[in-house]
Amino acid sequence: MNQPGMKGREIDFIPDRLIEEPVVFRGLTDTEVVVLISVGLVFWIPVSVLVLLPFGWGLFGVGIGVGMAIASLLVIGKYLQELKRRRPDGLHIVYLKKLAQKKFSFINFNYIETSQGWDIRREKPVVRIHMETEE
Repeated sequence: MNQPGMKGREIDFIPDRLIEEPVVFRGLTDTEVVVLISVGLVFWIPVSVLVLLPFGWGLFGVGIGVGMAIASLLVIGKYLQELKRRRPDGLHIVYLKKLAQKKFSFINFNYIETSQGWDIRREKPVVRIHMETEE
């Protein structure tokens, strides 16, 4: 009662890329697009409403904020598309974490960025003692 490709209740072979998220827009996955749009909306809507509120056009700020969020998705999507090109999956996140750690001192992802050497601080060289073994 075995089906082809099955070993009892287990699947015999699963390709590596079968479980990964599909690319949806400009080389971005669905999760990345949703995160970029959400962050863009949270940032651009209040900014554009606060800029247009003194002129009495605060409601138009919502529409302009949505447009700016879509525009920022296009710009950031193009940057991430170039960053992800010809690299293994997930390496762009490591690059962005390293960049954030280097630029901002309060962010620490425990990446080692500097090369250092240790010194024993001896003033005179160590004299070797040759001991003879008894045989």
